[in-house]
Parts: sequence; structure tokens; C-alpha cells
Amino acid sequence: MLSLQQQKALQWLDEGKNFFITGGAGCGKSYIVNQIAQSEQIYKTIHITASTGKAAYLINGVTIHAFAGIETGVKSVDYYKRHMHPDIKKTWLETDVLIIDEISMINASTFDLLHSIACEIRQCYDELFGGVQVIAWGDFFQLPPVTGQFVFKSQIWQHYMTEVLVLTQCFRQKDDEQFFGALNEIRFGQVSDKTIDYFMTRCFEKDENLNSKYTRLFFRNIEVDVYNNQKMETIKQEGYWFYAKDVTKNQNIPCTFQIPAAVYLKIGAIVMLVRNNYVEEGLCNGTIGTVILIENNAVWVMMNKTEVKIECVKEEILDCSHAVVGSRFGLPLKLAFSFTVHKAQGSTMNKAVVQFNSKAFINSLYYVSLSRVCNINDIFIIINNKFDLRTLFKSITVDSDVLEFYKKYL
Repeated sequence: MLSLQQQKALQWLDEGKNFFITGGAGCGKSYIVNQIAQSEQIYKTIHITASTGKAAYLINGVTIHAFAGIETGVKSVDYYKRHMHPDIKKTWLETDVLIIDEISMINASTFDLLHSIACEIRQCYDELFGGVQVIAWGDFFQLPPVTGQFVFKSQIWQHYMTEVLVLTQCFRQKDDEQFFGALNEIRFGQVSDKTIDYFMTRCFEKDENLNSKYTRLFFRNIEVDVYNNQKMETIKQEGYWFYAKDVTKNQNIPCTFQIPAAVYLKIGAIVMLVRNNYVEEGLCNGTIGTVILIENNAVWVMMNKTEVKIECVKEEILDCSHAVVGSRFGLPLKLAFSFTVHKAQGSTMNKAVVQFNSKAFINSLYYVSLSRVCNINDIFIIINNKFDLRTLFKSITVDSDVLEFYKKYL
């Protein structure tokens, strides 16, 4: 059932408003995306996009760059207009509603570029995106754009995206209000001594004493690779490689697959399902389990106390016209002893061990890492000296432009 705040989003959809939905981790942003996509807007053509491939995958959409036909988005409007594929141009013309998830990772210049392209193609210059209703999702307190200014610094955004819906009801930590409040202090960069003492109860100086099946979160890919390899080396079993087969139909469109190109597995390895091919068994993308048997073309995994046979499947990459531009046939599993905090954004985890011995390169990663679980007792912080946590939390700052933006709506 939708909350009153979530119902407001469907009302604005009906009214044709352009709007931005925001809120902390676990406030139901992705749930509303699915509700809008499934709503009875039979007279509207709705396209779902996201700033990254992972985020797009989680909401059954495509990247905004693929939808718009802008590749990396660094060339001129005139270039994209002259080189745009007819199918992409047709989709721009037929789109009534455009959803953009994880908008915080799209910068102002890219948003302006999308607006200019849409206006040129649709020959409408006095409405946002040439008359397309735009619904954006995200949290500017989480991951920022890699380069450039926040999207809300765009004059186009400021002129047209005037409706903002701030979700305040938490669903992920709904049974642990103290945890939710503590997380919000980190999100806003205003961490009290009480909250620091609260998190210090979850500090551990060594990882070895914690359950090896709990997923480890690191800030850098190299740390993930090292940890996964170390864990695999401790398993005294024979290893097996599974290699995927790719078919690329359009060399101009990069294909980012969820299925790995190759994965090395052993009995006892912790793995994560990366496809939604097993929903009838109650399993979905992100489900974690343990390998219990390896066959020639399949792997048996214990997931949710059930033995599941995971076989090779086909994953297809579609462009905005739903034409297949590339496919991969492979095993939908990857090692999951650990992964990056960046990869964990948007997901909910049962247990998480976060490594604070290395410094996060973006302050918001601390909030993202700690907010993946539902209860304070489900998080484990690894730090050489627990008293260093006080200095770390006190050093967390939030971008002044982000604070100024939210002051208008909180």
C-alpha cells in the first residue's frame, strides 16, 4: 500500500507535472518508480531510465544515455541531432513521460544537453524536454556526479523542476527509529557525540571473528578484488571457470552486462545472483548464497535455505526502441564475499561488514555503507582503533550547495 507521500507522486503524474522525488536511503523511491510504471496511464508512453547501468537494471529500465542516444554526452547538440539513430529519434517523439532514477549522478550540463536535444527533435522550445513530462528520483546527499555541477544548478532545472516531493517515512529501518535517526545525522553531516557512541558499539578491530558469510563492503574495487581472492584461496576445493559468450550487434552502443564475462567458483564460495530469472523460487537480483555443488554447465547454490540450480542464461541489452544491440550467455553469478559501497547503493542487505580502515573518497559513502541494513545490530564496522571513529564522523561534511537546496524543502 502506498503512503500518502507516495500517493502524491501518482497525483502529480496524472496532472502532468514535472517533479523530483527525494529522500534518504530506504524511503521507498524505487517502489514508487515501479508503481508509476505499472499505473493505468494507458494514454501515456512511459520510459524508465537511470544514470547508471546498475540503477537502470534494478528498475527494469535503460541508461539515460542509451535512451537519448548521446553516448558519453560530451558532443554538441547539433552533432547528436545529425547522427541520431532514427529509432531513438522516433522514441523521443513518442515519449510522454520520462523517468530518470539516481539523478544525483547526472550533472547540470548533461541535463541541459538532454533538454536541448529533446526540444530540437520535438520542435518545442518553451517546455521542459520539448513537452516530455520529466520525473526525477534521487538523493543529493548520496553519490554526486563524477564531474561537473549538481543537476539542480542547471537553469533549466531551476525553471521547470519546481515541484519537489521529499519522502520522510522510512521503510528499510522502520523498526529501528534510533538507527534511522543516527543515519540521518550522518547524511546531513551533523553527527552528535551520542550517535558516535551509538555506532562505536558496532566497531570491531578485527574481521576474523565475524561470520565469513556476511557481505563485506569496501570503498575501492582493488580492496574488493583482494578480499575475494583471499577468501577463495582459503577454500581447499578444486576451482572451475565459467566463461560467457557475447554477441554484439551494434558496435556504437556499449553493452554493460550484469552477467560476468568469466567467474571462477569453488564449492563453499559466497556468490550473488545477478539476474531475476529465479523469481518463482523467491530469488531475485542481489540474493546471496553459498555454492554447494558444481556441474558442467550449472552450479547448485544454497539460497534462502533452499538448494537452487543456477544455469547459464541469456542477457540482452536493448536500446530505447527495445531492439537488441547485444547479448551475453553465461552464468548469472558473481563472487560476493565483498563488493564496493558504490555497487551497494539502492540495495538492502541482511548483514554488512563495512571496512573503515581506508578512507572513503566521497564523504557520502559513509552514509551509503551504513544505511544498507534494517537494524543497527546488522552492521559491523571494522576499524583499527574504535576511538578513531569519533574523528572520522566529526570530519564528515556535506556539500554546501546540497544543504542550501534541501533547506527549501525540509
